[in-house]
Amino acid sequence: MKSSFRSRLFRWFIVVSVIPSILIGGFSYLQIHREIERDAERLITNINDGIYNMIDTQQRVLNQWLPSAAESFLAELDSLGESRFDYTEMVQCGDYLLPTWYIGDQKITHDYTLVDRLTEKEKLPASIFMLVDNKFVRVSTNVRQADGSRIVDTDRIEDQVYERLINGQVYLGRANVEGIMHATIYQPIFDKDGKLIGAFVLGRREQEYELINAIKRIVIGTEGYVMIVDSDGDVILHPNMTGENVSEYEWIEQIIKKQNGSIEYQFEGENKIAYYTYFEPWDWYIVSIGIVDDIFNTSQTMSRTLMLTILASVIISMLISYTISREFLRPINGLMDSLKKLKNGDLSARFTSTSDEEFVFLSNTFNSMSYTLSLLIGRIISTSYKLKDSSKKLLSDLTRSEKTLETIEKQVELFLQVDQPEVDKQAVSLNKSAEIRREIRQIKQHLPKLIDGEDDRFIRMINSMDALERLCMDLFENNEENERIQKKFNYLYVEVQKLKLLLNNIHDSAASLDDIATEVDKQANIFKTETDPYNG
Repeated sequence: MKSSFRSRLFRWFIVVSVIPSILIGGFSYLQIHREIERDAERLITNINDGIYNMIDTQQRVLNQWLPSAAESFLAELDSLGESRFDYTEMVQCGDYLLPTWYIGDQKITHDYTLVDRLTEKEKLPASIFMLVDNKFVRVSTNVRQADGSRIVDTDRIEDQVYERLINGQVYLGRANVEGIMHATIYQPIFDKDGKLIGAFVLGRREQEYELINAIKRIVIGTEGYVMIVDSDGDVILHPNMTGENVSEYEWIEQIIKKQNGSIEYQFEGENKIAYYTYFEPWDWYIVSIGIVDDIFNTSQTMSRTLMLTILASVIISMLISYTISREFLRPINGLMDSLKKLKNGDLSARFTSTSDEEFVFLSNTFNSMSYTLSLLIGRIISTSYKLKDSSKKLLSDLTRSEKTLETIEKQVELFLQVDQPEVDKQAVSLNKSAEIRREIRQIKQHLPKLIDGEDDRFIRMINSMDALERLCMDLFENNEENERIQKKFNYLYVEVQKLKLLLNNIHDSAASLDDIATEVDKQANIFKTETDPYNG
């Protein structure tokens, strides 16, 4: 079953408007989504690079500031005088019983004047160590615990720091000071003979770096953040995990292993993406973390907007298709209604349209066709009436001809039933009578074919009638003596004349039918000969 024009028009609108919108929208979505991904990657990478540069700058500042402060503090110690130990004034320092250490007149052991002055001047934590049995014991400090008490009388120094100090070398770098990570400088202290007798350390807590506060304020998307972790998995900076150890997480292991790159993972029920880089001088892994749904929220919003746009496009296209099809099909539906009326025999059906030039032409053409058909059918009906009249006349003449022939045949049969002596006398007449019967049979055989009006057969029939007439004349001449036979053949002669007259009438009727057929043929060309009132 073929589809309607309206359905084809609707499909055409779908193909032309909706499908291209979907394809273009889908392609645009993919391109924009990729661009958003690239922008997000560039953004987070730039954040990482920015933090890296901030830390590197901080490192450079510390590398200049701490040595400068250490030199200043060392110069201050030297200005106090020579170092000496008073064994008459022993002091308990944790597990150690130590002599009191003086530099000049300035007491060092359990005296905090120097370190506190340094704090006021340089804003730097400071501690002074005494070397006892190859151990560096903290005897003076301004580093405090959470409760405010000073961290003193301890001998905990990291191995890499100890190795440099015990060999009389300066250590500059990141170090754990009583569980708190600092940027530090450890400076060995020698007596006047160059003997290593102790050391001091100046440092800056990592959590007190100005850049830490700056990093805390960095937000990736709306919920993303920056995390800093070291090689041991200790969290240096995190919104809510600072100070914790996260080394057991697989994604942390991968970050520590690869040092630079990106990773997608699930944490706390959220899909996250992290870009990370390693700052070796501080052993920091800078991890910029974004929430996938948050980062690509623009892409998702665009996807929803695109879907709504496509849906709106489909609805608008359907409305446009419906409106156009209704306006376009209105004259076509009118034409179809007129065609149905014409099909059902209503020759007065007409169609009128003034909407467009094409439909005006179509309506005029249809009305012209309808008018021509009504005129042609009217003339054909009139001609058919004429054909019926001619046909009735022809059938009547043929019936009368058949009756006449039957009469002739009966007369001939009566003639053949005479007595034997009379037959002998009329031998010649009988022979001719037999010929007459043969001629009559030929006439009867040809008569049914006269309805077709074929002239050659008609001529043959006329010839047979002429022969029959001559034979009858001969009979009249040979049977003058027999009055009864003479009368019969006179009657036969009259009937033959009637038959000839009827056959002439049949000929005229056939000619009339031929004229009617010619007229019908002319009516078939009415489109070329008639004046059309709708063609103007």
